[in-house]
Amino acid sequence: MPNQKTFKILITGAGGMLGSDLAAVLKDDFEVVGLDKRPVTHLTVPYDICDLTHARKTRDAIVSHQPNLVIHAAALTDVDYCEDHHEEAIEQNVGATKNVVDACNDVNAALIFYSTDYVFDGQKKGEYTEEDTPNPISFYGNTKLQAEQYILAQAKQAVIFRITWLFGVWGRCFPKAILRQAADAKKMTVVNDQVGRPTYSWDVAEAMKSVLLKKREFVFDQKPTIFHLGNMGTVNWADFARFILNESNLGSVKIEDISSTQLKRPAPRPLNSVLSLEKLKHELALELPSWQDATRLFLPRLKRELAAQDERSKAQAAEKENTAG
Repeated sequence: MPNQKTFKILITGAGGMLGSDLAAVLKDDFEVVGLDKRPVTHLTVPYDICDLTHARKTRDAIVSHQPNLVIHAAALTDVDYCEDHHEEAIEQNVGATKNVVDACNDVNAALIFYSTDYVFDGQKKGEYTEEDTPNPISFYGNTKLQAEQYILAQAKQAVIFRITWLFGVWGRCFPKAILRQAADAKKMTVVNDQVGRPTYSWDVAEAMKSVLLKKREFVFDQKPTIFHLGNMGTVNWADFARFILNESNLGSVKIEDISSTQLKRPAPRPLNSVLSLEKLKHELALELPSWQDATRLFLPRLKRELAAQDERSKAQAAEKENTAG
């Protein structure tokens, strides 16, 4: 196993919500490079443009970097879009994963893969363990399960982390959607019959750092395995929305509780998305902060980044105007 100073990590989807935080957190302790399918302005590590649905391009990119570990954070995560675009969902979530796994095997790189609570149907009473039988009810969940199955069958060295209700600064997420709606609305409707663990992408990245510094044998020295990962505590979407608004001094915006049936989204969601964290705690000695503490840390960071984006947009607009003049 390589020592820390020569340990090289390649992150796919490096410009996305989770990939960006992984890069920022891991770069000080490891050599980190990224792959993304499009240019990224905010990324803090070197990266290449690569379409992971092309097997040859994926293999060439990974072989050229010779990483010790590939963290596969790239995915098509729009659940409703996947429900209506099966072919693209399979290409992005199954085909791309197969290409990454095969390339990892070729260069003897270990793999970390992120899956989802959507591999379960949400009907269980109580927390889902890693040993529970998956039964996805959405096409997105089906594609992630197919990716899991390929990894477990074909990867030489791999860990799968299932994550629930991920939010972060980069990309689309529930807290951002709530705050955007709150800017123009005095009332909004949110479902109250889906329960899960809101999980902050920065905390996931910190957890990966802890694993790679203290428990690296779970990635390199054991057969492919699955862990559930998330912030502590559970909540439904409506109460999560209220918490976000209250913490943002927007408590005057009222949340009206509705059922998932009333919402009528294209893809069905599990009503119970609560993943057991016992294996994570006992085998990896990991215990993430509560979702409340995570959200409190996230909101000011989001506000700062949105302000910075506004400043960059103003500066770009001014530069264009000066150039035109």
